[in-house]
Amino acid sequence: MFDFPLHRFVVHFPIALTVFAFAYDCWAISSKRPDLHDTGYSISLWATVSALVAVVTGLQIASLGEIGKDAITGHALYGISAAIVMAAFGLWRYSAHARQEGPAEKYPTLWVFIQGLAALLVIAAAVTGHRLF
Repeated sequence: MFDFPLHRFVVHFPIALTVFAFAYDCWAISSKRPDLHDTGYSISLWATVSALVAVVTGLQIASLGEIGKDAITGHALYGISAAIVMAAFGLWRYSAHARQEGPAEKYPTLWVFIQGLAALLVIAAAVTGHRLF
């Protein structure tokens, strides 16, 4: 974009935010402090937004043909998959949070697995993306 590699600057946010959101929710479960889920919730929403921006800017770089298409395939697969999982999880969690009228009584265990899957996909995208440069 404007001869400026925006993807390289944006991509670090979903990596860090996804891992930190997962860590906060695991910490909340292990320490039995449900107030930490609110922090994990906020971080996971920002991780979702930044992941979508990272995918859009990454696809923009890929379409410019700066890097060989076969080198991008694995990285794009992990990145797009992570963004889809994170967007679905973020919307699901936002919907549950919006319907909630008081403090969270129980954090669904399934959410930890989905968030862990998103964190693994983001890390895989980071590792494969690091090899491109």
